[in-house]
Amino acid sequence: MQRAGDSEIGHDSLRIYTSLDPELQRAAAEAVEIGMKNVDNLVRAKHKKNDPNILYPQVSLVAINPHTGQVLALVGGRNYAVSQLNHAVAKRPTGSIFKPWVYATAEQGAVNGQQLAGGTFTATTILHDVETTFTFDNGRQIYNPGNYENKYFGDVTSIFALAHSLNNATISLGQQVGFDNVAALARSSGIVNAKGTPAVSLGAYDATPLDMAGA
Repeated sequence: MQRAGDSEIGHDSLRIYTSLDPELQRAAAEAVEIGMKNVDNLVRAKHKKNDPNILYPQVSLVAINPHTGQVLALVGGRNYAVSQLNHAVAKRPTGSIFKPWVYATAEQGAVNGQQLAGGTFTATTILHDVETTFTFDNGRQIYNPGNYENKYFGDVTSIFALAHSLNNATISLGQQVGFDNVAALARSSGIVNAKGTPAVSLGAYDATPLDMAGA
């Protein structure tokens, strides 16, 4: 990358090219505006209407060409006049949108002939969605995750666990395929902060929305 100084910018020969699609950019901005109005209504419904201290959530949107990786539309926040931070390139824990990497690691292992306890991994592989204490770092550390609203479903298929974003079932799969392998696949796709711990299965490590869209 080269940086242009004031002298270069002042010349008529300077041309700036971008992959942004103006129509998609307008659609993205409109989608964020409409979507955040709905989110704000939900937030206000959980607070007293006259509560002046409501903390409204932020937002970013990234749309890329999946064949080239070019950015076609990008919205960095809900209101640039209020906050100039570009949330599309701000690092945050990735959360549950990371879970497909656990299942992708299992798929990759199946292609390479890796066997799980129940055989070759498929969409119908049975996972155990129960309260579990996971150990790592040679047993020196423990991890006690929980499902959303502490709801557990027992034995479920892998496709059900992914579709319903079940925490413990996903970590149990991550344990079978190897947390280090999950982290390695993530790093190879651009999620560079991923580490081989049970928490990696739930997206505990930081990345930017732009990183995640590219990955």
